[in-house]
Amino acid sequence: MAEKRRLFINPYRLSDEIDSNGELILTSNESHYLSRVMRMRSEDHLEVIDGKGRLWNAKILERNTIKFTNGFDKPIRVASRERPLICIAVVIPKKGFENILQMSCEIGVDIIQPLISKRSVVKECNNEKFIRFKKIIYEAVEQSERLWSPELMQSLTFYDWINDLPSEAQIGFSTTRIQNLQDCVNWLKETPHKVNQVWMVIGPEGGWDKNEEALAFEAGFAGVSMGETILRTSTAAVSACQLMTSWRRLKSPL
Repeated sequence: MAEKRRLFINPYRLSDEIDSNGELILTSNESHYLSRVMRMRSEDHLEVIDGKGRLWNAKILERNTIKFTNGFDKPIRVASRERPLICIAVVIPKKGFENILQMSCEIGVDIIQPLISKRSVVKECNNEKFIRFKKIIYEAVEQSERLWSPELMQSLTFYDWINDLPSEAQIGFSTTRIQNLQDCVNWLKETPHKVNQVWMVIGPEGGWDKNEEALAFEAGFAGVSMGETILRTSTAAVSACQLMTSWRRLKSPL
């Protein structure tokens, strides 16, 4: 049997635009993706996901229309979101942030919080960049065959984010050049799975400002080491995501 291609469609569009026959008119980008990139034609079958745990079978009626073959109200799969949520707060590097988004999504991250710190090279994230970042995530969701899409938060300064922290969260603060930091693997071993969210905070390649470090520790963050070598922001972020998702999947000490 031929492999079915997947198409990610925003859940708000699905709820608002599907007609009573289970048909949906595609956007120009969606139509281009199916016909020009995936080389699909009328009557070809595909899978549709909404990034909220649901999957449907569909087929192409014509170039710009698809039909949900079992009906929109009968998805063939409904997956609950795994707990605890795996979250990463990362200072946007000059290069490599798109790779962080792509790879962390494929690995299984649930929430991504872009940060701006004192030593950031990137000092803002405009709406055009934010739209581009979300597109990268949607493509990674399709490629990795996830049913839940990561939530990409609006960028915040480290000071603003730390003053409005999520509740019921365990937060590791990745830093360097501090004696007796706990290794990330050991920190995860001691983290209970009953918490709602597990976060790792990754700083800029120039390192955290001393005031930022002090603020993090005052907020109760656990100082965590990602290894004996100094990692680039992108390397540290992807490594942290892999360790956290493995910890959740195993449901036991690494």
